[in-house]
Amino acid sequence: MICFEEIEDGIFLLKTPFSTLWTGVTLIKRDRNYLIDSGADSPEEYIIPALKNLGMDISDVDYLLNTHCHGDHITGHFDLVNKYGIKTVTYSKGADKLLNPAENAVRIRTKFPKDSPKPQGWLKGVRADVTVEDGDVFDDNLILLHTPGHDDDCVCWYDIKTKTAICGDSLQGNGTPTQGIGFYSNMSDYTKTLDRLSETDINRLVLGHYYDGIGDVIAGKENVRQAIEACRGYVAKYSDYIRGCFENGERDYRRIAIDMIRDIGCGMPEYLFLALYTITEHIKAITVIERT
Repeated sequence: MICFEEIEDGIFLLKTPFSTLWTGVTLIKRDRNYLIDSGADSPEEYIIPALKNLGMDISDVDYLLNTHCHGDHITGHFDLVNKYGIKTVTYSKGADKLLNPAENAVRIRTKFPKDSPKPQGWLKGVRADVTVEDGDVFDDNLILLHTPGHDDDCVCWYDIKTKTAICGDSLQGNGTPTQGIGFYSNMSDYTKTLDRLSETDINRLVLGHYYDGIGDVIAGKENVRQAIEACRGYVAKYSDYIRGCFENGERDYRRIAIDMIRDIGCGMPEYLFLALYTITEHIKAITVIERT
């Protein structure tokens, strides 16, 4: 049985299956109960049985939040809202994506059509009951930190009591095997996110998947610092590798992706589109420097 595991005082992580990986669903129990993200399946599949294993019912969840609007993190939202009436909370600039996640999937999966799976046209959205701005305190317990890079609506929910940051995919490490390398759609935003998190008083990071080079639940201020610096190191490593490819005359982005994943990645994915996003961002930076 897949169960919620307590990782900190009142904070529980449920690892719901996703492809060959898992996606994290986090439960925070305070004076009210918060569910952060809803995985890639219906809530009846994993979330509701896992809650029952804790002696809870789905009606005990007061608010449903999300770290960003990719399908593996918000598929369960539709049923949780429409079947069970849970109120939803999201970052204000992500509300349109939460309402139209299929449209968001089309945006992501059509930039590199030859190297992408079909868009998740079956995704169903929900209208947020509450929208929160960057830096706002929600319900006296959680602070929303806008942490873009992976996508522009990514956030971390910071638990004030334990100084725990629920990060979803905001930190990428060296990626997952379904990505090949870390995936960010905007490198400048991603590096700013690393700076912001390094300046935040964090005792524990909870990530949305297991990321190569950093892990999934990272406890202790020094380990948190090292994980963020490791992410920074992978950005530098990717830049050096791609610059070397350019200096050797390679201009085929797909060839660069395959070679880089083989040489420094964490597994060759079925589709290259996520790696191509990252590589495109690095090549943009290289060509800007070359022009100047």
